[in-house]
Amino acid sequence: MTRWIVSRRQDLLWFQGSALLGLGLVLLFRSLPPLGPGPNPIGHPAVLVLFLWGALFDATHVWGTYARSYLAPEAASREGVPGAWSWGLFAIGPLAAIADHALAPGRIFAAFLVGAYLWGYWHLVRQHYGLLVLYRVRSKEFDERGARIDHAILWVGCLYPYLRYTVSPAYASTGLPMIAPEAWAPAIRLALDLGAAIALAGLLALAVSGRGGPFRAGPKHVFLAVVLAYHWTCFAALRHPLAITAALNLFHNLQYHRIVWHYEKGRGRKPSGGLGPYLALGVLLGIAWYGPRIAGAAVLEASLARDVLLGACWGLAFHHYLVDGRIWRVRRTPSVAQALAPGAAT
Repeated sequence: MTRWIVSRRQDLLWFQGSALLGLGLVLLFRSLPPLGPGPNPIGHPAVLVLFLWGALFDATHVWGTYARSYLAPEAASREGVPGAWSWGLFAIGPLAAIADHALAPGRIFAAFLVGAYLWGYWHLVRQHYGLLVLYRVRSKEFDERGARIDHAILWVGCLYPYLRYTVSPAYASTGLPMIAPEAWAPAIRLALDLGAAIALAGLLALAVSGRGGPFRAGPKHVFLAVVLAYHWTCFAALRHPLAITAALNLFHNLQYHRIVWHYEKGRGRKPSGGLGPYLALGVLLGIAWYGPRIAGAAVLEASLARDVLLGACWGLAFHHYLVDGRIWRVRRTPSVAQALAPGAAT
């Protein structure tokens, strides 16, 4: 039985190797004039890069969610899809913007943005968690202690750079709310460095010791190493939260496309009927979504209308996070596990 999710070649290309394209985006952002803390002009090179990433990669992977769920021809693939109430997520951002301008200018909407970034990052790490679970299933690793160790390595390794970034000078320059007074930041960063080093060293020692099951180096460990190294690199190399978001999600976007196609192949079809319509519809969604999100925000500058627009655009991301978190429950949904089974796709 293979220990890879799809195959050795496909996994290394998509689930691990997509980090190389992400590193290319990191280097591109590093070579361009930096994004400013406020609205950036539409002609700014990094703004154009953000639009291209959003339209070509981020929106197409959101389309993949809807193609694999709402637009699927059989009920099993729509299992877990939330009801009509879920579209109310589009109202959260505009309501936060209105409340901010009416009650506490500069505070409520900033808190909304922090919450949006947090949910987005949790969603991204959860995707990695799902792939990690698939690698454990492929390797027939069913020991609960081993699962807890692997999951702890993933979450500690991914939360550490995120938390460290929130007490960095780069984050402070964005104007987003700080979790602690700026004077405390150096001490907090040192505590995070020591805490993460000790925690990861202890977890790795437990993993190798065999207390969570026999230790066998394999695809799971390659995957974990790539994910952690990539996250640390993005937070260390980039300063602006939008650049970090784009770089982290490019890695995630490509992984997601492959798992959608793997699932759809296991169901005996191709999403949206084929690669051409799949990408075309995804790009159309991207233009409709990221066009207003990027161009509108630049043209409107700082205003209630700008914040309402940005808040509404976050609504599609929120809806994607919700739907995605419900349709890939391998343990709870037999049809998902069956479609992702070895040999279901190549």
